Amino acid sequence: MFPEIDELKKIASSYNFVPVAKRLSLTKDEEEQLLLSLARDKETVYFSGGNHALGNYSYFVIQPTRSITVLDGVLIDSSKHGDKAVKGVNPHNYLERILKEHEQPVISGLPPFTGGLIGYFSYEYTKYYQRHINFQHTNPDNIQDIGLFCCDKLIAYNRDKSEVSLIISIATENLEANYKQAKEKLEELKTRVFARIGKTYEMPQLKMTGDFQMHFNEAEYSNKVQIAKEHITVGDIFQLIMSNPQKVNLTGDLLPLLRQLMIDEPHAYHFYFKQKDFAAVAASPETLITRQGQELASYPLAGTRKLTDDDAKNRKNCAELLGSAKELAEHNMLVDLGRNDLGQISKFGTIHVTKHAFLEKFSTVVHLASVIKSQALPEKSALDVLDAVFPAGTLSGAPKVKAIQIINELEHFKRGIYGGCFGYMSFSGALDMAIGIRLLHRNGRNGILHTGAGIVADSIAKNEYQECLNKSRSVRNALAKVSVRGEKNGITN
Repeated sequence: MFPEIDELKKIASSYNFVPVAKRLSLTKDEEEQLLLSLARDKETVYFSGGNHALGNYSYFVIQPTRSITVLDGVLIDSSKHGDKAVKGVNPHNYLERILKEHEQPVISGLPPFTGGLIGYFSYEYTKYYQRHINFQHTNPDNIQDIGLFCCDKLIAYNRDKSEVSLIISIATENLEANYKQAKEKLEELKTRVFARIGKTYEMPQLKMTGDFQMHFNEAEYSNKVQIAKEHITVGDIFQLIMSNPQKVNLTGDLLPLLRQLMIDEPHAYHFYFKQKDFAAVAASPETLITRQGQELASYPLAGTRKLTDDDAKNRKNCAELLGSAKELAEHNMLVDLGRNDLGQISKFGTIHVTKHAFLEKFSTVVHLASVIKSQALPEKSALDVLDAVFPAGTLSGAPKVKAIQIINELEHFKRGIYGGCFGYMSFSGALDMAIGIRLLHRNGRNGILHTGAGIVADSIAKNEYQECLNKSRSVRNALAKVSVRGEKNGITN
């Protein structure tokens, strides 16, 4: 077990809690069995970081003991002590208090996430700090504004080293006694892990019945695009992301879809989440924000072309994307928006675009990508950072607030995690949030796959409608590979 007790004594006076860990070797096959075991759990979360400095860990939270949801100003805090409902709450302040009460030091050798809040913030979380935005939408699937687990016990898998860290948090009051108990608790957690990986789990079944149903048919979507372009013409906005969700009937567990997305999109963020009756799976290519120490990083993606099995056509599409004045203008607009967002919580003069407009390839599409970095103001918390950049300009538009207001008028449905984010806020201050795209979520039998397209002054409506379909292909293709077939499968306008 580490750190040693003497090391913890040196820092204990500054913190209420400290993390302790036990390391184990774990093969890739054993990690696979641990992942498969999650299908049997009613509530769980798996999060695997993207292709960046914080991204070489996968985190498992097995049978979490504290759950937090927020919907329309009502927060439910559930634990072994029961459910506590708080009405009219500001979720920022409530979550900030939890993170502050459990603040921990950064321990060398431990992963960035050693306990904290892990889960998702829906796109509609915006209304809690942009008070003048009044979302008017239907929510038949009862999607929460926030869905989080607060965890003081987790499993972190280092993919580079094939090594797992079992981590728990202990109180610094009565440190020596708690440290001794921690050894026993870590042994218990080790026993539970090896009990899971010692079994052979069959992949659970996932059944898809019927066609994907587009929310807007092409004519309806084209009309929405035209209205958005009129707002651009009169100067209300420069750009807007107009989405078009698809629904399909699903039964069974979503884990097979996650596993296939991990194969198809190995460099994306991966997310598997079950809370009450809600479940979600994602393979997002895009980072909203990371924080490691005081360094902030954002990785906007804007500008898209389709990829196929034809290498020559792919090269042509990539060259066309790099040479497209329209796509580059859209990308630069959103990079500028990202810089402005970081400016609210960064030290003056520290914001830099370290890489600009390079190609980032995934299984079915290629994007223009950039990297923006800065140094956070020391007084800014992880939640302050999230609020400053949320929602991503690449999923709302520019100017952001006005674009959100117009989207609200055009879409009339709750986006949920799409356009929001998922990831973690560590008790140690680290932050890693992916943008909610390339995802499917479900409450009951309705599987919802949500994609959108960026509308600018010279957008062609049929092309933007097709872009929504192109962006959904990675999830649809993965689902087609793993689902048991119902009567018929396809896409219906």
